[in-house]
Amino acid sequence: MNLPSKKHILANFGLILLGAVCVLVTDPTGNFPLNDDWQYAWPVKILVEQHRLEFKGVFAPNVLLQIGWGWLFCKLAGGFDFNWLRYSTLVTAFVALFAFYRLGKTAGVRPQIAGLASVVLGFNPLFYSLAFTFMSDVPFLALCLLSLLAFQKHLENESTGWLVLACFWAVCSFYIRQPGIVLLPCFAIFKFIQAPSLKNMGTGGILVVSAAAIFMGLEHWIKPLLGISDNYVPVGELYSKALLETPLNTLFEWVKKAIKTFVYLGVFALPLLPFFLKKMQQQRFFAPKPLLICLATNLLLLLILLKSDKVFPFGGNVMFNIGLGPELLADVYTRHLPNSPRLPSWSMLLLNFTGQLSATWLLAYVLKNFKILTLQNRRFAGFLLLLNAVYLPLMSITSFFDRYLLLPIASFTFILAMLLSSNEWKRPAWWRWLPLAAMCWFSIAATHDYLDWNRARRSAFEHAISAGANIQEMDAGYEYNGFYNYHKNRREVVGRSFWWVNDDKWMLSFGPVNGYATVSTFPYQRWLFFENDAIHVLKRE
Repeated sequence: MNLPSKKHILANFGLILLGAVCVLVTDPTGNFPLNDDWQYAWPVKILVEQHRLEFKGVFAPNVLLQIGWGWLFCKLAGGFDFNWLRYSTLVTAFVALFAFYRLGKTAGVRPQIAGLASVVLGFNPLFYSLAFTFMSDVPFLALCLLSLLAFQKHLENESTGWLVLACFWAVCSFYIRQPGIVLLPCFAIFKFIQAPSLKNMGTGGILVVSAAAIFMGLEHWIKPLLGISDNYVPVGELYSKALLETPLNTLFEWVKKAIKTFVYLGVFALPLLPFFLKKMQQQRFFAPKPLLICLATNLLLLLILLKSDKVFPFGGNVMFNIGLGPELLADVYTRHLPNSPRLPSWSMLLLNFTGQLSATWLLAYVLKNFKILTLQNRRFAGFLLLLNAVYLPLMSITSFFDRYLLLPIASFTFILAMLLSSNEWKRPAWWRWLPLAAMCWFSIAATHDYLDWNRARRSAFEHAISAGANIQEMDAGYEYNGFYNYHKNRREVVGRSFWWVNDDKWMLSFGPVNGYATVSTFPYQRWLFFENDAIHVLKRE
């Protein structure tokens, strides 16, 4: 057995220490909901305080395992609190990065490059921001990566134990988000294509039947038994209906979302692009003719996106113009008032075009140099391609948010790391680290700002309540009205937020609103803009 070297141990410790320092600097503290996590936090609260399961709202993710994970943290801490739920997700974020690093090491990626890829994934703006919430995306990714690691080990030595463990982690991921179950049939198909035999056909058949039984068991037995069926969006029915009734429209939607995915992958791979530029230059990627074709094609694509009013970040759920975390307060979201800072629209066009070029060059590099990988790594990359080819259409039927792309982002980063490790690696010039440094700063600063204005909103909400307001006559933002005032058959009124607002006599906002007087303000810091700002408590005049 080969023990890790002292240098290797120190490198791992350094990565863990870096992550811990960044968590402390970002500051995850605050007893408040974020984004959609109030829907998943509510059953944890009821389970901790009343020892029964109750859901609030209607949503798609299965989240049963995540609820149990959050309950464990709150139980150990002595009571329900969003802080403990946030810490539970941070733990899964470290697990995800550990599994991702081990994926690279098992594939023979050099330790420094495996570490670089892990840093790129860890400071990806979507991953980093979601790690500070109780959203299901990071826990789902962690379990998928653990499953992929076990599948990778199984492919190395045909061990039944690793295959069973891979299936276990895949089923666990399914109990957080439905697409986790596709790991089983995808691996069954991949295994048979790789080596057609009666044995692999039998193994694949068992995996496919097991996946179907697990899916049907949850839908038709466990959910009805727990009395929570009505709280779930029937994604299976919607998927079947879309394919059978509107196949052409569904195909068109897939094409649109594939283009968005292409741009997202390019933007988030920018920190790795500089490390490939020398090889790209040697392989004449930037010769006049291919460069002109690349620029012209991507300029045409940009014009099409601009014409359709769909440019980066495409109205994503986590990323917006220059920040992370949705600004779900009425003045900005509902009334579209300019009460929070924005970069000019041309900067988003520039980032969109840069992402297109990055994706084009990196995908072309992957295709041209794929053969230099070992046979084992080419096969595993093929499995990842098959998995994502099934995963992305499944996630693109009812809606499409940027946070759905964590698995494709991790897969693309992993393949790039394998190719980078296969090249001659010398000490890179300092400027090659600049895109990574910029992304790290953006993720930390933007996530800090998101948490800090939410801390200010919590203080503003408590002040409004103490001043005589109540949630039935307040628009406190999506998360607060959802968590404290959710009700079925909500009545939507023009000019009023869609989120369970009975009356907006009181309002929490980023700035002034016509017809409202400012009762009080609660300051917070915007690191991205190096300025102070405030959340306003407003009352209708």
